Amino acid sequence: MQEELIRLGLSKNEAIIYLFLLKNPNITTGLIIKETGISNSRVYESLNSLILKGLVNYTVQKEGKYFNASPPEKFLEKEEERIKQIEILVPELKKIKEEKKFRTNTAIYEGFEGFKTAFQKIIDDCPKEDTIYILGFSEQQYAKESLRTFLTNMNLRSQQKRQRLKILLDSSTKEILGKDREKEKNTEVRYMPKGYINPSAIDIFQDCVYIFLWEEKPFVFMIKNERIAESFKQYFNFLWKLAKP
Repeated sequence: MQEELIRLGLSKNEAIIYLFLLKNPNITTGLIIKETGISNSRVYESLNSLILKGLVNYTVQKEGKYFNASPPEKFLEKEEERIKQIEILVPELKKIKEEKKFRTNTAIYEGFEGFKTAFQKIIDDCPKEDTIYILGFSEQQYAKESLRTFLTNMNLRSQQKRQRLKILLDSSTKEILGKDREKEKNTEVRYMPKGYINPSAIDIFQDCVYIFLWEEKPFVFMIKNERIAESFKQYFNFLWKLAKP
């Protein structure tokens, strides 16, 4: 029985004293010390703790304090109170989790080195065999040889992690970049109808969105937020259905 009481949260000394008082009501501290073999200081400490837990009560008489164990049903009352507290606490904890889940982090990368760093982070942070959703640049951007070379080198690293790429491109890029991308492993390319123009590129994976601008001074804006990333994925999937291989 002592072990069961310890599992309910009592210390060893508390369990011994509670069981002793249950069998021997209306007992003084002197008798508790004598019969249990627990030291004076430990008995007083344990009694105070049991009183605070509502498991022991006492009366004051001429000779001093006389202690009694509270009815065992007190354990049920305490458990019911604990369950009520947990029921109140759980929604609050879930709220904290949701707040963290949808917290927004942002970062800005400038210049070619920043541009390169952003691409490397996408490949490094995206798990193996996960999917990266890509809204590609329009034709005029891919006409720049430096950008095409850079993207080809980055995609080789992505292939090593067996990341799946779903790429939406402007139909005008089909003969420029499209052919290169279609040859890559784990890559699926579709083309938007004529008239679709996208001066920026957008990469989406997990809870991250990267927006790329390839200008004289390249610029990347990163947003890390699950809700925002999910809305971009829905937008991508809508366009994906409109696009053609």
